[in-house]
Amino acid sequence: MNAIRGITLRHPWAFCVARLGKDVENRSWRPEQQGGNVGMSLAIHGGALPKGDALEEAVDNARHVDRCILTDDYLNARPNDAKTWLEQRERLTVGDFMTLGIVAVARLTEVRTDSPSVWAVDGQVHWCLSDVVTLPEPVPHRGAQGLWVLTPEALGAVRHLYKQAKTSGVFPT
Repeated sequence: MNAIRGITLRHPWAFCVARLGKDVENRSWRPEQQGGNVGMSLAIHGGALPKGDALEEAVDNARHVDRCILTDDYLNARPNDAKTWLEQRERLTVGDFMTLGIVAVARLTEVRTDSPSVWAVDGQVHWCLSDVVTLPEPVPHRGAQGLWVLTPEALGAVRHLYKQAKTSGVFPT
């Protein structure tokens, strides 16, 4: 794992990166504006549970993902381990989409504004993600806006769980 910074995603997007193959993070700014760069690792963090209007928006987004993105064509293009994980569940619940803490590590491979990904939003800067490793368990950490530095304790835990996930070859449940 190379240089790593945390990035907090609203719900349900951290879950979608960790479990559903979301390969683009949509931002209004480029990573270089905060010391980031292509090739860096990102600790994908699910922020605090939303309340009020933010909760309604998260639920609407989760339903949209379930209805519009998780189509048979999309699922058939997923790696077998992701399909197996999804098949083990009869259906996703809204609670599945609300993941707290650092849940995955991804590599930032490209930054563009015209990604063809189903996850790309028009008018946004598309942070293209690859080599996503879902951690076997979330690492608690306080989130923040923009790119942020992990605490030494969290960094150690993320490195340990990252290595564990990479060597096990098993997609965490």
